[in-house]
Amino acid sequence: MRVLVEVAVFTVRDRRLDVLLARGPGAAWLLPAGSVENGEPVDIAAAAAVRDVAGVRGITMEQLFTFDRPPDAVCVAHLALIDAGRHPLSPGPDVADVRWFPHDDLPTLADGQDAALGYGLSRLRAKTAYAPVAVNLLPELFTLGEMQAVYEVLLGRELDSRNFRRDVLAAGVVEESGEVRAEGRGRPARLYRSAGGHFAVDARERRVARQISSGDDPPA
Repeated sequence: MRVLVEVAVFTVRDRRLDVLLARGPGAAWLLPAGSVENGEPVDIAAAAAVRDVAGVRGITMEQLFTFDRPPDAVCVAHLALIDAGRHPLSPGPDVADVRWFPHDDLPTLADGQDAALGYGLSRLRAKTAYAPVAVNLLPELFTLGEMQAVYEVLLGRELDSRNFRRDVLAAGVVEESGEVRAEGRGRPARLYRSAGGHFAVDARERRVARQISSGDDPPA
């Protein structure tokens, strides 16, 4: 049986969640995908797929789920979160085009890839509740306002700025860089960087995270 890999790569651009897709000459749009050769680890194959399709290197991935790909293959889906500004796209030799699409306005995908993408999106939204995933979607240095904007895109709702700032700083998921950025006529904004740690947004998202991880449907 053949083993394939597919990678759902997400970014946030212009306050919008985007998905990375590619296509060959005259072919349908696809998630970055490839084959697992000679028993190589699936995470190595997934990283190679994103590199060979889009020229994107050095990103962190998470294995999601294994899907059947009839008639004779299975596909191990992965999730990756990147800052598009730090990873310019460069189509591989067999790729006609590679680009970012809004996650809610996608072209028709190859058979079966909707399931992998949907699972990746559910996993991303679940992780948003209990892990500082936004730092993977931001430049190396960022303001707390930029971090909040990413969380608002992922959660699909606005957050209270004062509470967000208090919770992020208390959780220790960011640290001051010692640099500032001028934004308009106001006081320059402090720039932060990732510092690890754990950050939960609110109780409802934590419940959603638990239910998705257990396979149950999330609450309405």
